[in-house]
Amino acid sequence: MRIRRLSETDLSAFVDELYLPFAREMAALDDYNALADEERVRESNVAYRRDQLSKRDTRIWVAETEDGTLAGYACASVTEAPPIFARGATLSVSELYVVPEHRSAGVADDLLDRASAWGDERDCERLGLSVNAENERARAFYERHGLTVRRLKLDRPL
Repeated sequence: MRIRRLSETDLSAFVDELYLPFAREMAALDDYNALADEERVRESNVAYRRDQLSKRDTRIWVAETEDGTLAGYACASVTEAPPIFARGATLSVSELYVVPEHRSAGVADDLLDRASAWGDERDCERLGLSVNAENERARAFYERHGLTVRRLKLDRPL
């Protein structure tokens, strides 16, 4: 398995093979994550990812098998703390996903390690992320990697 940065030529395959399956799984966990029209989601996500590729403080890595199959991905960005706080930058991991057939094989570990290494390179002091409360498997994974609950996000319908 190889971890590398997402490239412009990967965008369509990335969205079809990784992002949309991830989004469908998140929608199955919680209706809050339900997708709009999937074709529109696909088109807008390709454009969104293309824009992310050019940002200095954002990275997308993909896990690729020896035959070139995309097996997973991680997205992260560096967020500077506002000057009112006495803390440094945070590495914010916004997405981490591995296709079902490659789970429990260390792919997620490798992706999170790569993101963490980039955070170290960028002098980040912390790694932060959000996870669906119902996603017990992901929560257990993050806890194994030393992440702990610091805040809770609450919401309700209006």
